[in-house]
Amino acid sequence: MKRFLLVLPVAAFGLLLASCGPRERIVEDPLIEVSNTTTLDIVKVALCDTATLLDIEARYIPNYWIRIVHDAYLQSGDRKYALTGAEGITPDSLFWMPESGRASFRLIFEPLPVRAQSFDFIESDCDDCFKLYGIDLTGKTSYETPRDLPSEVLVEPADNAFCEPVFEVGETTVRMHLIGYREGLGKRVELYVNTMFGTQKTYTSEVDPATAIATFRFDQYGTAYAFGGLGTSISASFWTAPGETIDVYTDLRSSGVRLVSRRRNADIALRTCYTNGTYAELNAIINASPAYGGFVSMDLWTGEFADYRMTADEYVTMVCDKYRTLADSIAQSGAPRAVQRLQLNDLRQETFAAFAEATLLLEHNYRHVHNLWDYRRPIDYRFAPFEPRHYAEVCKLFDINDPTLLVGSNTGDYVGAVCSPTVDWPAIAGLTEGIIPDLRTVSGMLEKVDNNALTDEDFATLRAMKNPFYAEAFETMQARVREALAEAESKAVIEPTPDVPLADLFDAIIAPYRGKVILVDFWNTWCGPCRMALRAIEPAKSGELNSDDLVWLYIANESSPIVTYKTMIPEIRGKHFRLNSEQWSYLCEKFKIDGIPSYVVVDRDGSYRLRNDLRDHSAMISTLRSMLE
Repeated sequence: MKRFLLVLPVAAFGLLLASCGPRERIVEDPLIEVSNTTTLDIVKVALCDTATLLDIEARYIPNYWIRIVHDAYLQSGDRKYALTGAEGITPDSLFWMPESGRASFRLIFEPLPVRAQSFDFIESDCDDCFKLYGIDLTGKTSYETPRDLPSEVLVEPADNAFCEPVFEVGETTVRMHLIGYREGLGKRVELYVNTMFGTQKTYTSEVDPATAIATFRFDQYGTAYAFGGLGTSISASFWTAPGETIDVYTDLRSSGVRLVSRRRNADIALRTCYTNGTYAELNAIINASPAYGGFVSMDLWTGEFADYRMTADEYVTMVCDKYRTLADSIAQSGAPRAVQRLQLNDLRQETFAAFAEATLLLEHNYRHVHNLWDYRRPIDYRFAPFEPRHYAEVCKLFDINDPTLLVGSNTGDYVGAVCSPTVDWPAIAGLTEGIIPDLRTVSGMLEKVDNNALTDEDFATLRAMKNPFYAEAFETMQARVREALAEAESKAVIEPTPDVPLADLFDAIIAPYRGKVILVDFWNTWCGPCRMALRAIEPAKSGELNSDDLVWLYIANESSPIVTYKTMIPEIRGKHFRLNSEQWSYLCEKFKIDGIPSYVVVDRDGSYRLRNDLRDHSAMISTLRSMLE
C-alpha cells in the first residue's frame, strides 16, 4: 500500500486544530535532549485525538535546499507514528531556503498518546537524516545534571587551575562515555587532538552500543587540547597529559541545548564534559558553561580586521591598541582567574599571529573589499613593508617566549607565527633558547617525519637540543611511522601517473576505463570534509552502487603525507593517483575546482564535467544510479 501525504493549506490546518476539541494539549518551547542537526528545531507541539502537529523552524544557508522525506515518523515507547501531512513544505521535494536563512513549516503525524511524556522525531533511518530525540511534553524548562556519574569526574571548577605545558611523551587512552547516546546518532566518534607542535591529529573510534563508550589510544607528545563527538553533537573538549588514562563523560544534550538556547535567545547552563585526570579541575572550569564565557578574539580573518591602505606604523598601533583594550576587558570581566588566564593566552596567541601575518592580513582585507578570493591569482597592489622594529613591538606587550603560550585555543596560530620564514623572531627578540628557538629548529622536521624522511643529521640536531623532549618525541614518531608504513606497504596500491603532457593528463588517467561511468574524487588526507564524504559513500559501493560499470578514481597530491596516505587508501575501494603539485594545480585550474572534495563525473561516451552538486551524498547516489541505468 502507498502512503498518501496530505499537504494542507493554512486554513485547513486551522480547521484541523479546531477539531481537536477539549483533549487538545499544546506544548510550546519544548526541551530537546539530543539532536544530530542545528537545521531543524521543533518549537511547538499540538497533541489531539486526530493528529500530532509539529511547528518546525528551519535555519540553513540562504538559497540552499533542505528536504523532508515521506518516511519521517515520530517514536514514543515502542511504537512509530507516521507522517500524514505537511503545510508549508512538500515531503520528498527540495525546499529552498530564503535569503533570510530562516523558514517555518508544519508537519502532521498520527496522534501520539495524550499522556506521552516525550517522543523522538526521526526523518528517516538513513545516517544523514534529521533526528531529534527526547522532545519533552511535560513542560520542563531546564536540564538536570546527569545521574550516576562517578565521583572522580565530579570535580568542582578550581579558580587557580591552569594548564601548564608538560614536555613528555606517552601513550594516552581516552574512554569517551556518551551521555544520552542513541544509535541513530551515529556509530563513530571523531577525536581531534591539537598538539604542542601546532598540528592537529584526528582519531576515529567505533561506539560500543552496549556501553555507549568510544575508546581512543594514541601517542601524545606534550600537553594537548582535544575535542570530539558524534557529527554535529561535538561537545567534549578537554586538556589531557601524555601517558594518562582519562575518562571523559560528554553530555550529548549539549546539541539540544544549542537549539533551545537559540530559540530562547538566552544561554542555558549545561556542563558539557566531566573528566578525571591531570587536568580535571581545568576541564571542569572550561566546560561549566557559562563560566568559561567563550573566547575573546581579535577576529583576524573576517576581512575587516585591518585596512589594506595602512602604513606599517598604523597597523602596529592598531594591533597594540586592540590587544590592550581586549586584555583590559578580560581583567574587568569578573571571570575566575583560570578563565582569565586562558582567555588572555588565546588573545596573546592571536596577537602574535597578527604581527607575524601582517602582510597576509592586509591582503585579506584587500581581497574582502574587492571580492577577489582566488588566492592563485596575485594582487597588483604594493602593501606597506614591515621592518624588524615593527615586529619587535609585540615583545613590549608580553613575553613571546613564554612556554605557557603553547596552551590555548589558538596554539596552531602561535606555532605557525613562531615558525614564520619571513620573520626572524630569535634575532628580533634576542633569543638563544626557549620555546621559540626550539620550535623553529623542529618545524621542518614535522613534515619530514610524516613522510619517513628524517635523516641522521636531523636526529643529531634533536639530541643536541637542551630539552630532551624533542629528541624523544621525534624518535617515537619515526618508529610509529615506520611501523604504519610497513603494515600498509603490501595493501596500498598507487596507480602510476601517466607520463604525458599536462594538457593530456586527465584524458590519460580515465582512458583505460572508457565506456564506463567514472566518478573522479579530488581529495587529500588532511581534508576533514573529504574523510567524512569517503566514510559516507563507501558502504554504497557494495550496496546500491555495486556495479562493474562504475569506476571510482581518487586523485590526491603530495601534500598528503605518504604514510597517512598509504594507510588510508586500502580502506577506500577504487583506483588511487597521487599527483605532484604541478599536475594537481593544472587539473584544479582545468576544472575550476574551488575546494575539496570536488567531483568530476565521466559519462560512458567519455564526456565529463565538474559536479560539485554531488557533495550531497544522496544526489551522488541517485545521479550515478541513473547514469548506470
